[in-house]
Amino acid sequence: MPGIIMMNHSANESVRDGENKKRSFDGKFVNGDSQKGTAVMSETVRNGASNGTSDAVSAPTMSDSPPEIDKIGPEAYHPLSKLLARMAQECYNGLEETLHKMSGMSLGQQANGALSNGVVPQDNPEVNKRKKLLLLKFAQDNRAKFIKLLVLTEWGQKSAVDISKVIDLYAWAKEQAAYMDFADEQINQIKILSAYARENNPDIRTALEVLSTGRAPWIPTLDYIPPDTISSDKALKLLRAMNTSLSIRLNVHETLPRHLRNWRIQSGRATFVINDEMEFDVVSFVEDTSDQWWFLDLRLLFASAPVIKTGSRFWEQLQPQADYVLQEKGLAGLFDFLHNFVLTHKLSILRSQAIELVRTGWAGSVKVEKVHREVVVQYWTDRSGKKNWVEFGTTSNKPKNGKTSWRGPPIPSLKARWFCQGKEMTDANLGIDWKDISMERILKRVIALHTTQILQSTRGHFDPRLAVQVDMSNTEPTHCSLTATLGALSNSVTLSLETVTGSFIMQPACALSARAEYAMNQGREPAQIAGILTSMLLQTLRDQTQRIAQQLGWQRITRQAFRPDSVKAAVKSDVLEYSLYSPRGWTSDWALAAVVSTTGESWWIFELGSGGMSIRYAEQIVMERPDGSSLAINRDTLSRIARVAVQLLSFRVTARQLAAENKTFTLRRECSASGKPGGTAKVIQGWALYVQTADLLATKPGQQPWLEDTIAITCEGLKINSRSVWHIASGRLVQSEIADMQKLMAAAPQNNFKFTADGSFRILLATPFGSDVLGELRARLRDVNRLRSFAVTLQKRRMRLTSSSLQKVQFRYGPSPHAAAVSFASENEIALEIPPLNPHFRIRHLLATIANDRNPSLASLPKGDTNGLDALCITLLNTRSLLTVLAELDSATPGNVRNPAIHVHSVFKYRITYENPLCTFDIGLRNKSDKVYWFIEDNINHPPDIRAAPERNPRHRRLDNLQEKLKDLYKSKADNWCGTRKGIIAELDAVPDALRKLHDAVLSCKMEGGYKPPPPLEVVQPQQQQQPTGMPSQVQRRQSQQQQQQQQQQQRPQQFSPQMQRKQPSVQQQPNGRPQQNGQRSTPQQMTPQQIQHMQQMQQARAAQQQQARQGKSDIIEID
Repeated sequence: MPGIIMMNHSANESVRDGENKKRSFDGKFVNGDSQKGTAVMSETVRNGASNGTSDAVSAPTMSDSPPEIDKIGPEAYHPLSKLLARMAQECYNGLEETLHKMSGMSLGQQANGALSNGVVPQDNPEVNKRKKLLLLKFAQDNRAKFIKLLVLTEWGQKSAVDISKVIDLYAWAKEQAAYMDFADEQINQIKILSAYARENNPDIRTALEVLSTGRAPWIPTLDYIPPDTISSDKALKLLRAMNTSLSIRLNVHETLPRHLRNWRIQSGRATFVINDEMEFDVVSFVEDTSDQWWFLDLRLLFASAPVIKTGSRFWEQLQPQADYVLQEKGLAGLFDFLHNFVLTHKLSILRSQAIELVRTGWAGSVKVEKVHREVVVQYWTDRSGKKNWVEFGTTSNKPKNGKTSWRGPPIPSLKARWFCQGKEMTDANLGIDWKDISMERILKRVIALHTTQILQSTRGHFDPRLAVQVDMSNTEPTHCSLTATLGALSNSVTLSLETVTGSFIMQPACALSARAEYAMNQGREPAQIAGILTSMLLQTLRDQTQRIAQQLGWQRITRQAFRPDSVKAAVKSDVLEYSLYSPRGWTSDWALAAVVSTTGESWWIFELGSGGMSIRYAEQIVMERPDGSSLAINRDTLSRIARVAVQLLSFRVTARQLAAENKTFTLRRECSASGKPGGTAKVIQGWALYVQTADLLATKPGQQPWLEDTIAITCEGLKINSRSVWHIASGRLVQSEIADMQKLMAAAPQNNFKFTADGSFRILLATPFGSDVLGELRARLRDVNRLRSFAVTLQKRRMRLTSSSLQKVQFRYGPSPHAAAVSFASENEIALEIPPLNPHFRIRHLLATIANDRNPSLASLPKGDTNGLDALCITLLNTRSLLTVLAELDSATPGNVRNPAIHVHSVFKYRITYENPLCTFDIGLRNKSDKVYWFIEDNINHPPDIRAAPERNPRHRRLDNLQEKLKDLYKSKADNWCGTRKGIIAELDAVPDALRKLHDAVLSCKMEGGYKPPPPLEVVQPQQQQQPTGMPSQVQRRQSQQQQQQQQQQQRPQQFSPQMQRKQPSVQQQPNGRPQQNGQRSTPQQMTPQQIQHMQQMQQARAAQQQQARQGKSDIIEID
C-alpha cells in the first residue's frame, strides 16, 4: 500500500519545513528532527498497523504548538467610512464644477441684437446638447467610481477575516526574513574580522636560503634560451634590404589610389601620410604581392588627438583588426578603415569639447545632441525665437548625378552646417580648421557671423542721417558691435550680443540701458531694436542736458503748449524732441531751446509771444569745431552756449532797434592771431556790432567831432547775480583830442573807461537783459564828452583833478577842504557833491543850479561863458576866499550861531548880523573896471525899509563906541582893500582880511552880560518914567515871559557838547537881566527906578530880536 501522508495543520510549521532543515557532514539534521515534519510511516509501522500493534508516535496536541504570531491591530488600518466620505466629497465638488460650466454656456444673441417681445429665448438646441453631454459625462465617471467602491465593499465584507490573516502572516514572514538577513550579515562580518586575527605562516627555510646563497635549488625555473644579438652592421644591412624591398613593391607591384601617393620609406617601414588627419606605418617582407602588408603604427596629425602608444590597450585591439583589413582589402582598405576611424574620432572630440563647454562657462546656453554619426550643437538656448544650431557630420562627397570622376572615387570628409533661426545658411563660410579642432572657436565664429547678421539688419532700419557704425569680426563675437551716436560723441550707445547667452548688451551701462536691454531681449525685431536705441539716445541726451542745465541754475520751462508743427516751422527742420530753458538772468520773453533731430542736438534762441504760446523769433546758435564734430554736453559747453546766446540775443535786439531807426550797422565775427609760435591760424573771439558814431552822438552845428566814424560793440555776457548784460564799446578819438584825453586818464584812471596812447578807448556798459545797448551807449558817450569838456575846463581854470569816472569827477580848487565832485549819473541833471567841511557847503544848492545852467543870469560872470560847468568853476574861485572867512568867523565861537549870523541871499550876496552889539552888514560881488570886487556895506546907511529886521526900527540907535570904531575902519586902507564912508571895497583875495578887521571891530564893542541897546532917538514919556516899583499885571507877565526866554537863550550853548559847557563861564542872572559873576550878590533893594525902567526897555528889545531871529532862522546855516 502506498504510504499515508499526514499533514500538520499547525500554524507554526508548513510543508516547506523539510527544505529548511540543515544536515551535518554525515547527513544528520542539526536544527530539528524530521519527525516534526511530514512523516511517512516506515514499513515496520505499516506492518505493525496491519497486525494490530502500533509503535508510531502520537500526533502533537494544541499545548505542544508554538505561540501564535503577532496580529496587526485595527489602529493600523484606515476605516472604510473615510474612503466613502472622500468619494462623496469628490463627487459633490465635481457636481458643482459641472453646474458652473453649464451656467457659463451662453445662449447666444439674436441677429442684430433684436429680442422678440423683449424676452430672451430659453430654447437653444446646440447649447442644451452641450449641457446634457457635460452632465452625462459627469454622471458616467462618478457611476464608475461608485461601482468600484461597491465591489470593494462587498469583497471586504466577505474576505475581511482571511485578508487580515494574510496580512498578519505577511508581516510575520517579513520580520523573520529580516532576522535571517541580519544573521547572515553578522556571520559575514565575523569572517571578515577573523582575517585580521589570523597568524601568518612564512616560509622561513626558503627565505634563509635565498638571502644567504642568492638562489634556492628547489625553486623551479623556465629555462628560456635568449636569442643571439644582432650587430649594428647587420641591422643596418637588414634595414636597407627591407627599404629596397618596400620600394620595389610600392613602385612596381602596388596600385595606390591618389590619396595614398604621399608616402616615404625609412627604417624598414613604409609610412603613408594623409594631411591634417594621420600617418600610418606598414611593413612587408617580400617584394611582390604574394604576402600581405603588416600594420606597425598609427599617428594622428591633428590637435586634441591622443598619442597611440605601442603596446597600449587600444593598440592591441587596433593591430589585429588592421592586419585583417590589410589581408582582405590591402592598403586601400586600410586607408578607408583608418580614415573613417579618424573622422569618427574627430566627431567624438567635437562632442566631448561641446560637453565640456556645457559643464563650464557655456552652461545653460549650449545643448549637445548625438544623432547617429552626427553631432548637433545648439547655441543660445535661452534666446526667444526659433532655434540656432550647428551640425557636424560626414559626407561622401559623391556627385548628385552619380558619375565618378577620372580622379577616382571621392573620399568621405567632415562637413558642418549652420542653421540660423531654423534656416540653413548655405552661403556662410564657417572656415573650420579641421587640423586644430576647437569647438569653442567654431562656436565663436558661428556666433560672430550671427551677431554681424543681426547688427547689419538693425543698421538698415536706422534713419540714414543718424551716425551709426557697425564693427564686424569673423572670429570673435565680442568684437562685433553697433555704435549709434546722436549729437556729441559722448552721447553714444554701443550694442553687442553676449557670446554665451545671445542677449543684447548695451554700453555704457545705466538705468536706461538696462530697460532697453530688457525690452530688446524679449524677441524684438531689428526694426524695433533700432527704434528702442533711437529712443534711448533721445532720452539720454535729454536727461544729460537737463542735469547739466540744473547744475548751472537753468530753469526748465514746462508750461509751454507748443505744437510740434510750430517748433518745426520755427527751426525749419524735423524735430524729434525739444526742451526750453531759462538760464539765470533771462527774462520770461526769451528762452534757450535744445532741439534734437536725427542729425544731433542744436541750440536755438526763441523769443516767445504773448503768454508764451507762440514763437515770434528763432535763431540757431552755431557752435562750430575744426573737425566738424558736435560739442560734448558738459558744464563748459552749456556755459559757452549760454554766453554765445546772450551775445547773439543782445546783438539781434540792438540790430532790430537800429533797423527801426533806419541806422546802418554791420555784424561780423572778430578774429585774432593764434597764440602759438609761428601759427598763422585765426582764433574766433566772438561777434562785434559796428555802428556809426553820428547815429549815437548829437552834435551842435559847427561843433567839431571828437570821435572817429565807427564804434564796435561786443557782448561780454551776463552780470553776476543780475539781469544785466555786460557790453564793451570800442572806438578811437580824433587825433586832436588824444593828448587832452591822455592827460586826463593819466591823472585819474577810470574803472569803466580805458584809454590807450594811440587814441583807442573801451567803455564797459551794463544793459537790462533783452534790451538794446543804444541808450546806455549814448549816455556813456555823453558822459565821456562831459568828462572830456569838464577836464578841459578844469585845466583852463587851473583846478586840480583828483579822480574821475564816467559818472563822477572829483577836483580841488584850493587848499583843503576846498574839494568838490560833479556827478553825471543822471541823464538830464548834473549833481554837485560838496563835503560838509567845505565852506561852499552852505551854497551847494545854488551852485547846482549854476552847473545845470538854470540860473537866468549872473552879472558877475563874463558874458562869453555860457557853459554851466565853466560858470561853476568861476563861481567857486570868486567865492572861495569869502566863504572861507565866513566859515572861519562862524566857527570862531563854538555854540554861538547869532553873533555873527550869516545869511545867504544869492551866490554873490550875503548878509552878516551881530546880536551883541546889534549891527548888520551886506556883502556883494560887483564889477568895476573889468574886475570884480567884494563890497561890504553897512546897513545903518540904508533906508529903514530895506535894512535888516533888527535895525528896521526908525528909532534904532547903535552904540556910540561901535559907531566910532566902524567910522575909523571905513577910513582905513590896507593891501587890496580900502574903506569908504559907508563900507569897504576889497579884491577877491583881500576880503578875508577886511572881514576879520570888521569882525574884530564889532566884537570889541561887545557888552558883558548881554547887549543893552542905547536909548532910542526919541525921548521917553514922563508918565512912564514916574512909575515906581509897582507895575501893571500885563507888564509883569510880559516881563516874566521875557525873563524865561532870556534864560533859555543863555542856556542854549550848554546843549551842544560838554566841551562847550566847560568853556562857558558860570554866571547867575540878576533881577535886572544882567549876568552876575560867581561870588557877587544883588538884591532888588539895590536897584533904582531908573534901572528897572531901563531893564524893561532892554527886555522888550531882546524879545523883538528873538522873534525876528525865529522868523529868519531858516536863512541861517548852523555850523557844528
